Amino acid sequence: MPRSPSSTPAPRRLRLLSLALGATVLVGACASATPVATFDPSTVCTTDGRFPGAYPDLEALLPTIYGDKAPDTVDSGRNCTPSSLGTLAGDGVDGVRFAGATWALGGTTGLTVAVFEGDGLDAQKLLTFYEDGAAKARRTDKLQVSDMTVGQAAGRRLDVLGTDGTGQTVVTWPDEVPGRVHVLLAADLGDANVAAALQTFAAR
Repeated sequence: MPRSPSSTPAPRRLRLLSLALGATVLVGACASATPVATFDPSTVCTTDGRFPGAYPDLEALLPTIYGDKAPDTVDSGRNCTPSSLGTLAGDGVDGVRFAGATWALGGTTGLTVAVFEGDGLDAQKLLTFYEDGAAKARRTDKLQVSDMTVGQAAGRRLDVLGTDGTGQTVVTWPDEVPGRVHVLLAADLGDANVAAALQTFAAR
């Protein structure tokens, strides 16, 4: 998968955002596998996979509307291979389940809200995974990591500026359930809209 969605035409870029659970999509999320219809969610994870309805319990945790719009895509899956886990494998996370809802908002703008589960997973480890993907992307100009509060939770934020002027933001924050982390991934959404989205989703 391409390291830099900012180098692709807008429709392609937003299609990639709809896969923002992919290991190098957006600025590097966590499910590089192509959807696999034959993947059995009840089995031990030996291959990566994702498709709508794979993990309905996780999909049920996702928001069903942003503004007045339902998500364009909702799916879920799992990762357990070293290539898809990236830095998570080095941080002692040997597998994750995930679900995500994506909105294509026109032009280069898009939003994905996701939830991840894995033994030993936390907001810092997941943010490090995204930061590693952004740092390795050819067209990343600048990146900045900062602390922030999401609801009552201590979160982490990554802001990435592309060489073409596009901006991407990733925010991770913990759930009350150990090993579960929420993620917001935004492309060209703007700080005010990112803050409003976080306030809305953190209240769920």
